[in-house]
Amino acid sequence: MERCSSQGGFLILIFLLYMLIHCGGNSKVSGCLDSERNALTTFRKALNDSSNLLASWDDGFDCCKWTGIACDAKTRYVVHLDCRGLGLSGSIDPSLLELKHLSYLDLSYNAFNGAPIPNFLGSMKELTYLNLSSAGFSGIIPDQLGNLSKLISLQLSSDLNYLNSENLWWVTNLHSLKYLDMSGVNLSLASDDWVNVMNKSPSLVELRLRYCLLQYIPPTLSSINFTSLRVLDLHWNGFNSRIPDWISNISRLVSLDLSDNNFHGDVPDQFSQLPNLEELWLGSTADIPGVDWSEILEGSWSKLKLLHLSIDQLPGGIPKSIGNITSLVDLSLYFIENTTGSIPSAMSKLISLESLSLYGYHTHAAIPDWLAGLKNLKRLILFDCNLTGSIPAALGGLSSLQHLSLISNQLNGSIPASFGGLSSLQYLSLIGNQLNGNIPASLGDLSSLQNLSLRWNQLEGNIPADLGRLSSLQYLSLSGNHLNWNIPAALGRLSSLQYLSLSENQLNGSIPVALGRLSSLQVLSLGGNQLNGNIPAVLGGLASLQFLSLSGNQLNGTIPITLGQLSNLYWLDLSYNSLTGNMSENLFENLKNLKYLHLSSNSLVFDLHPDWAPPFQLDQIVLSSCHLGHQLPPWLLTQQSVWELDLSNTTISGILPTWFWDFTPQLVSLNLSNNEISGQLPNTLTMQLFAYIDLSSNNFSGPIPCILNGATILDLSNNQFSGPFPPKFTSDMSILVFLSVSGNQINGTIPSFIGKMESLVVLDFSQNKISGTIPLTLGDCVNIEALDLSKNHLSGRIPMSLGQLYKLRTMHLGRNILSGEVPSSLEKCTSLETLELGYNNFSGHIPAWIGRSSPNLKILSLRSNMFTGNIPPQLSNLTFLQVLDVAQNYLSGTIPQSLENLMAMKNEQKMDRLLIYGGMTISYYKENLLVSVKGLILEYTRTLSLVTCMDLSSNNLFGEIPEGLTSLLGLRVLNLSGNNLGGKIPNKIGKLALLESLDFSKNQLSSAIPLSMSNLTFLGYLNLSSNNLSGKIPSGNQLQTFQDPSIYMGNNGLCGPPLPYKCASDEASQGPMHVGGDVENDKEEFEMLWFYTAMALGFTTGFWAVCGSLLLKKSWRIAYYRFFDKIKDKLFN
Repeated sequence: MERCSSQGGFLILIFLLYMLIHCGGNSKVSGCLDSERNALTTFRKALNDSSNLLASWDDGFDCCKWTGIACDAKTRYVVHLDCRGLGLSGSIDPSLLELKHLSYLDLSYNAFNGAPIPNFLGSMKELTYLNLSSAGFSGIIPDQLGNLSKLISLQLSSDLNYLNSENLWWVTNLHSLKYLDMSGVNLSLASDDWVNVMNKSPSLVELRLRYCLLQYIPPTLSSINFTSLRVLDLHWNGFNSRIPDWISNISRLVSLDLSDNNFHGDVPDQFSQLPNLEELWLGSTADIPGVDWSEILEGSWSKLKLLHLSIDQLPGGIPKSIGNITSLVDLSLYFIENTTGSIPSAMSKLISLESLSLYGYHTHAAIPDWLAGLKNLKRLILFDCNLTGSIPAALGGLSSLQHLSLISNQLNGSIPASFGGLSSLQYLSLIGNQLNGNIPASLGDLSSLQNLSLRWNQLEGNIPADLGRLSSLQYLSLSGNHLNWNIPAALGRLSSLQYLSLSENQLNGSIPVALGRLSSLQVLSLGGNQLNGNIPAVLGGLASLQFLSLSGNQLNGTIPITLGQLSNLYWLDLSYNSLTGNMSENLFENLKNLKYLHLSSNSLVFDLHPDWAPPFQLDQIVLSSCHLGHQLPPWLLTQQSVWELDLSNTTISGILPTWFWDFTPQLVSLNLSNNEISGQLPNTLTMQLFAYIDLSSNNFSGPIPCILNGATILDLSNNQFSGPFPPKFTSDMSILVFLSVSGNQINGTIPSFIGKMESLVVLDFSQNKISGTIPLTLGDCVNIEALDLSKNHLSGRIPMSLGQLYKLRTMHLGRNILSGEVPSSLEKCTSLETLELGYNNFSGHIPAWIGRSSPNLKILSLRSNMFTGNIPPQLSNLTFLQVLDVAQNYLSGTIPQSLENLMAMKNEQKMDRLLIYGGMTISYYKENLLVSVKGLILEYTRTLSLVTCMDLSSNNLFGEIPEGLTSLLGLRVLNLSGNNLGGKIPNKIGKLALLESLDFSKNQLSSAIPLSMSNLTFLGYLNLSSNNLSGKIPSGNQLQTFQDPSIYMGNNGLCGPPLPYKCASDEASQGPMHVGGDVENDKEEFEMLWFYTAMALGFTTGFWAVCGSLLLKKSWRIAYYRFFDKIKDKLFN
């Protein structure tokens, strides 16, 4: 018994010792070790945790419970530190070395602001996982990382090649490494041996080297050691060779990405034999002729599930053999250059397909019906495929479809109502088609829909209220359609909506108050509609709103003060409305994040205290046509980040303060046009490179400044600048695109350095006092589209070098003292639409090549020169010619009959558009022309596109007016005055129903005025004076409004109102009238009475009695023929 009891006591003692060691030990380290807790605290102090995401590190004794920390369950050693994506900055403290058992360290997706990767990390030898990706590190990757022999996963991916490595041999020491991601690391210096290094890592399973600037990949390898490799990602490097055959010998490959390189030649046939390959990305590998994709795709590809091909060209289109890869789940074909072909029906066999994407494959055909048979489809993208026809309603049967994108095609018809059955659909985008009809209400049944984009179509009707049932919708864009009616209040029920764009439609009515319930809304764009009424005050309650655009509507009233509560707002655009009221500080008080302020083209008055300091720092200030008072607002001085400032037409006057010129260096865009600002500009105007400067229509004076840094657009027109051009006009002339100094008092000559402005598109020096000749160097500005040197004192000839301006579309050289012939080199300017050389001393013949080499010519004005010879019949080839003005020259010959072929004058020009040149969205050259209309010289700009004019006046033309001119039914101005034209006015002149101005004066026209002229109902000016016209002046319609007798004076044979001379036909009722003014005319009138009496006696007096009278009496003969002329006119009119 004693022995048993002693044995039992010994067992109890052993048990107690065990409990003391383990339970007592655990109580001793119930938290983490003090040394490790202190190390973490020191580590945290070196960090900048702006979001306070490590707040838990401040509390509690047990660091194992802190955010991102994990400890070993038994030893309580810290083994896991995860700070991924916490937005940390600062530095990495070496105290981490105290964590001697740390196996997992993740510092990825932070912001260490270019700090180097710490060398001491290479001493943390227990690490099996290290992730420093996208953490803001830069510089050389330390070789010491090669000491981490237990490392299994190393992720060092970098943004924009901030990290680099001169060699990779340190990787060979990582014997346990399975996963290596160095994407984005600059490995250009390690390019020669990277493959040999990786080939010494037999355990490697995944290798990702995307965008590493690698240039070389060896064509062969003596042996392949990375036999475990399953993932090889070499996307977006600089390889320029054939695809190495050794890649096809890595038998365990599951995923291979060689896309976006410069590989060329054949794709190895062995790729299709890789037994485990499931994912293949190939890009830019089919750009060399000879790659037979049809043959390649006929391979076994037994397990291939994903195939993404980015191809330059694919002759013959998508091969049918692609339908044999029935294992495919994801197929994406991106065509870099447009490839034409059909979508082969063999693809209908790909019944496992869940994702199908075609980009840039121009089918010019309808969407295949068989697509509706791919019942497993979850994602369908047909982008820029030139698809035509309507969308098949059968697509509405794809119940698994989650993503449907048919962007940038030519689809028409309506959106199928069957789409309402796509119960799984989350994304629907039909952007950039020609879809019409109404938006189907059935779309409101798509309960899973998150994104609905139908913009840039031709949809019409109202926005269905059923869309308000889309409870999951986050993005809704219907902009750029023809939608009308009101915005439905039901949209206010879309509680998840973050983006709402209904801009560029025809919506009317007021903005629904219900939109104020969209608490998640970040973007609200309703611009470019016909909305009216006030801006709802409830919009100020949209606390998440960042972007608000209501521009281009008919909104009125004041801006609600509640908008000042939108503290997250960065974009506010209320421009182009009818808003009124005073703008006070209260509106801007809480807009601390505001960056873009657009309030232009309203009637807003800024009533701000001079000492006001805004809470925001704006990038754009656009206040055109607001009322700012007479001085620049002082608060501009506080805005240190502004790059665009538009204060045009804001009533600013006087001299600008000196501080403003210290403000401009930060600007990229400055518009102070249409004010009354005076004074001189500084000698040097400094702005950012590629600046836009518009100081036009002010009262600036003095010399033109030098533009430092160079500008892209410079408009100094309509001021009072004087003196010559500065010798150094801009520091970088090559970037200047638009230059206008018109309407000033600039003198001197055009500087020869103009030829250095090689990017110049618009050059306007008109209405100045510039003299001298046109410099030869102007021909070096080969990109010019608009050239205006008119209304100066230029002399000499047009230089032959201007023939190099092959892009020239409009040229104005009128109202100078230029002379000589029009140079033949201009025949090369085949893009000309306007050629205006009027009011000079040009001589010689009008060049016939104008009719051959200027097919787009709309305006030809050569008036008031010294041209001789005939009007070239070749001008009739100018089918777009609307204005032909060769008046006041010395032209002779007849009017070419072929002018009846001027097609633009045959039809009414109905498109009222401003003719602009230059291609700039903010500055352009406005076409203008002086036209002789209604006896006046009028300048046309805004309505020039409607003008059709033929002015051949004041020359030496003879012959008759061609009858064919009456077929120019679109003609509005016809002036043939001051020539030697004879014969009759064409009888069909009344067909020119659109004529507004008609001048045939000072010719030798004879016979009667055609009765058809009374059909000219739009005629506002008529002059037939100084001809040999005779007979009664027609009356009726528009002719009755012409009561000025001077328009008929100088035609002795005319009678009737408004002339005071009565016609013989009026004699019976009014008695004899004196109409001729001399005895001979009285005698002829008496003989006329006898003539008609003799005719009344009948023909019985005999044929010879009548004929004898006609033969013997000249005055009878004249009366007789006039009588039959009147009869003929009545019959034919």
